[in-house]
Amino acid sequence: MKTTVKKTKTTHTMRLRPAALFAAACILLLLPGASALSAAESAGGWRTMDNPRPHELAIIEAYLEKAMENNPELRSLEGDYQARRAMIPQVGALPDPEVNIAYYINPEDPETFLGRFSVSAMQMFPWYNTRQTRQDEQSALADWQLHALQDRQAKIAADIQKVWFDYTALLLSVEIIREHRALVSDLESIVSVRYETARAGTADLLRIQMEDQRLQTRIEHFEDRKNAYKARFNELVNRDASADIKVPDHLFERKPAFPKEEIAFRIREDNPGLDALDAREKAAEHRTELARLEGRPDIGVGLEVMGRDFTSMSMMPDPKEGYVGMVSIRIPLYRSRYDAKIRQSLEEKRSAMNQKKELANRLLRQMEEAFVDWRESERDRKLIDEELIPRARQAIDVLQEEYGAGNVRFDELLQVQRELLDLEIERINALAMQNKAVVQIEYLYSATPGR
Repeated sequence: MKTTVKKTKTTHTMRLRPAALFAAACILLLLPGASALSAAESAGGWRTMDNPRPHELAIIEAYLEKAMENNPELRSLEGDYQARRAMIPQVGALPDPEVNIAYYINPEDPETFLGRFSVSAMQMFPWYNTRQTRQDEQSALADWQLHALQDRQAKIAADIQKVWFDYTALLLSVEIIREHRALVSDLESIVSVRYETARAGTADLLRIQMEDQRLQTRIEHFEDRKNAYKARFNELVNRDASADIKVPDHLFERKPAFPKEEIAFRIREDNPGLDALDAREKAAEHRTELARLEGRPDIGVGLEVMGRDFTSMSMMPDPKEGYVGMVSIRIPLYRSRYDAKIRQSLEEKRSAMNQKKELANRLLRQMEEAFVDWRESERDRKLIDEELIPRARQAIDVLQEEYGAGNVRFDELLQVQRELLDLEIERINALAMQNKAVVQIEYLYSATPGR
């Protein structure tokens, strides 16, 4: 069995979903509620040319496909699912027939050797519909494990994307710091010239050298953190910890594909965790019915063939083989065991129902938190792009001219330079947070393949 990642593409947006290839059939990724989706798109305008699918996501899609094929945890879960599927024909099979062979050791007047044998066979049959109910129970348990596999696939895919965005943001931040270090180097040359002409003091020269060392140390910190992100990413994709990771040269803006109300509906309908609990509830229902059926009698039908010299057959006037039909009934006399099984299955069903309610509430809470993260990152990005960075750059230009004229202190120029660096890194982090929030939202509502 091979697991892969399938992608559902619309005209203007992209959705990443892991899917599995079980047995000989591909599980296709379909979208439920097409009419509701069309209404949401036309009313909310979420899927428009203003929200295109970022082409940079093609990089991460390739990694997701490898992860779905190679991740050892998913391989283990697939094995559990296949093992559970293999139990379905086992529980539906009839009990093995019982064959008895008897030999009459000391007949009074034996005539033949074979005539002293007796052979009987007995086949037990469970009560009507018992075998089918057992198969239905195992099928529901297999669905439970399938949905658990799908949920884990989606969680791993979301984790891979989040680590990838963190790693990309880290690399871009290092590049920004290096650019600012180059600017600091340019400032150092200006300060050196002013120092030689006695227009700048030793303190200015020391400050610029301290700033350069501070930036170098910050780069080293980021490089260390980069190795940790790389190891985590490669662990999820099942590659060597030091393997290189491809990243885009910039981070892009993303929006949730649907309004919050539509996503809440999809969470209730499509989340594999909820589907797993549905399957567990169905398994408990089948187990309740199975306990009732096992409390009914089992009936056995058999046939015995006795040789002509077997016990009293030899005393008959014209002895020949004898045939005896048999019926056996298993009487479920001790009812406490079956009553306990029924109570157990009812409690398991009640537990699954309560867990489903708790999970649905938790998923909706996580959706709200993800939307908060997305809105905060969007506000931060707009503020930084439209207001703070342009004004910081304008302030630097003004301060450089003032410093050249000797009207401001050097530490004022250096402080604004630091603020610009922090703003540019904050912008990268805001975009990374925005993308991770969208990934989290997609995980909550679009994780289930085969819809």
